[in-house]
Amino acid sequence: MLIKAGVDISRLERNTRRGLMRASRVMETAGEEIVITSTYEGTHGAGSLHYANQAFDMRQPEHDPVTAIHELKDCLGDDFDVVGETDHIHIEYDPK
Repeated sequence: MLIKAGVDISRLERNTRRGLMRASRVMETAGEEIVITSTYEGTHGAGSLHYANQAFDMRQPEHDPVTAIHELKDCLGDDFDVVGETDHIHIEYDPK
């Protein structure tokens, strides 16, 4: 797992951190190294779970990001939202 300079994963809530580790294993299995690009830092939408330390962003994989998103959703389950954005994948712990 790579972490972009200035990004702090230490504040992530326990379940979010577990999701991060599972996401990392999914990407490694697919032959990609996960790159974490944001947790609470930066500017996010009002009410974003980034500010509650329950979300992180990762760089989209170079190969087949659509498949990666589906694999992440399958692995993380219903308690996580996995959203493909323009230039990254947003993952948040948001149990229903």
